[in-house]
Order: sequence, then C-alpha cells, then structure tokens
Amino acid sequence: MKKSIYIMIFTFLLSNIGLSQNDYLKSLVRQTNDMNLDMWELTEFAQKNIKDKEPLARFFYYWIGNNIEYDYAFLAVMDRKEDDDNEYFEKQYEYRVYEDRKGVCGGFANLFRWFMVEVDIEVENIIGYIRDERNHYVELQKDDEFLHAWNAIKLKEKWILVDTTWGASNDNSQADFYFDMKPEWAIISHYPKETKWQLLQERLSLEEFNNSKFVKPIWFFAGFTDIPKLLADEDYYYFVFKNNQNNDWTVGLQLSTDNIHFEHIPGIESIVQDGFTYFKFDKSIIPETAFFKVKIAKFKNDDPKLYKIFKSYTKKPSFLNYRECTTILDGPTNEANYLRRKWV
Repeated sequence: MKKSIYIMIFTFLLSNIGLSQNDYLKSLVRQTNDMNLDMWELTEFAQKNIKDKEPLARFFYYWIGNNIEYDYAFLAVMDRKEDDDNEYFEKQYEYRVYEDRKGVCGGFANLFRWFMVEVDIEVENIIGYIRDERNHYVELQKDDEFLHAWNAIKLKEKWILVDTTWGASNDNSQADFYFDMKPEWAIISHYPKETKWQLLQERLSLEEFNNSKFVKPIWFFAGFTDIPKLLADEDYYYFVFKNNQNNDWTVGLQLSTDNIHFEHIPGIESIVQDGFTYFKFDKSIIPETAFFKVKIAKFKNDDPKLYKIFKSYTKKPSFLNYRECTTILDGPTNEANYLRRKWV
C-alpha cells in the first residue's frame, strides 16, 4: 500500500532587509501622512522629491501599501450579491479608492495605474487567477472567486510585475517581494488571462500551470533558491533543500499523524553535502498517512525567540518509492481571506 505523505510549512520570518533608497522612499511616504494631499498634489510631491522612474514607481507602491486598506466589508457584501458589476466597478474606480482609502484588488491596480500614467510610466492592468492554499488548481469555469488584478510597468525598456494588493496585505518586511516579482516566481501563484503577461520565455499553458508545484513565494524571499524535495530509497526518506546563503536561517522538520499534534522525527540525521542539506530518516517509522511540518526560523542577536509572521498549511498526497515527492510551501494567513470573488 502506498503511503500518503503530506507536507506543511510553518515559516517564521524576521527580516532586516532594507536598502537606504527604499528607506528614503518610505520616509517620504510617512511625510505625506498629515499633508492631506489630493491625487495630483501627491504626484507633484513625489516628482519634486524623486527624479528616477524606478524609485518613483516604488514610492507609489509603498504609498498604496501604507494608505489603502483592503475592503473586507465590501467583499462580504459582494459575496452575497450576484452579477452586480456596476457597484463593483464604481467602488474600485481609482478616485473612489483614493478618497475612501480602501478597495479590493481591482481598485489597488486601478489606483497604481493612475499614478503611473501621471508620471509617464507605461503601465498595464493584468487580470488573471491566483492559487493559494485553498485553490491549487485553476478551473476557468468555476474559479471566478479567484480572479485577481495586478500590474505590469515598463522601466528601462523592460516590463516588470507589481502586485500592490499582495504587497499591502502582507507584513511590511515582505512587501518588497511583490514589487518587481521575478516572472518565474510570480507564475507559481499568478496566472494571467493573457499569457504574454507571464513574462516568461516559455509560457505555461493552464494545464502546465496546474501541474506545476505550488510554492508560496515567501520561501524564496527568505533567501532559499530551490524548491525542497522529498526523496526516497529502499530504506530511508530524505527531505532535501538547497542551503540558504544567509546562515542565520535554520530549518526544522516535524511529523504528525493527525495534522494537529506534531513531534520531532526520532533518529533524524542531518547531512550537509555539496551545498544541500539532507534530513535522513528511517521509512519504517513513518505511518501510512503522515503530515510533515517545516519550521524556518531566524534568530537575531542570539535571541532564540521565533518571530512569527505567517502560519498555514496545505495538504497534497505524493507518491514515493524512489520518486521525487511534491513539497508544498504555504504563506501568509491573511492571503486566505482577501482573494475572493470578482477581481479581489
């Protein structure tokens, strides 16, 4: 009988990431807090203090993240209604979003587009689907509630991807991930209706997208560059990941039979070889149905406290017997709440 193996990731993050330029842009955003500027005045303020296009775009990305709230109440109302597109589009009009200081993803994308047009940066709104721990497979006829909107902007003759909604809805330490998302990482969770906006040399079909591994992008933001793997030989399992160049990070693995109570795996052996770490453990101690929990921790100043930013999991069976197993990485808990229905 084949064993059912499930993997879930608990990731704890303490980030010290921050470049001086980004800190300066964020300080400018804070300066606007008490200035009561309209959209045109805010644009003028930004252009007066920032000359280059890339930091100008990033300023508005930060400004939206710090000033526009996700409108969960409106989303709940829309969930109870059917085919009321007029109300949706009216509420997500960029001027309305700016005035109300709230919106859903369509409003976030519209407002960011407006600012980009004002500062003469080429911009597009992208409509597509997202997948997360609730929805690993996109079904076009059924997944209207997983429609999403984000942007592409053109800087130095190159298109880059920006998701102001996800950037605003995550912890500030993770916000930079969603500005200039690497296409190979964005395609893990974002599938645009127009495949050209994958910005990949080889575009994925929907079938290829659904068959690809689902990994929460924050794994890469933490500095890990490869997707972890679960391998097996006749006697042992091997949980394998490429080492993080940031040596402050530690990775741990635990086991559960009910997905609730987790314990350390007895007799686990850690092997570091050729830039990879292998957690080796005996197959005989793993039950037919098992759940793995991975903890990623970062310590600061020798403080053993774990700084928790997100915690979630997903379940997906994987076939072993000398095969590579699929590893699932999950991300921020608040992602599970704000991506629903029409372009949310």
